Amino acid sequence: MRIKMTLLAIAYVAVSAVLLAIAYQPHGPVALQKTDRMAGSSFLVERFAG
Repeated sequence: MRIKMTLLAIAYVAVSAVLLAIAYQPHGPVALQKTDRMAGSSFLVERFAG
């Protein structure tokens, strides 16, 4: 009986860990742009535009 309860507790902890890992995955874009430049603009064009 004690072994069954131990296995049940271990299974509960494992299932809880998996569910928490699924629930706390980041949603949306992970890499955000750090500048306010337009997405298609080239660095060299902006740098030497005058």
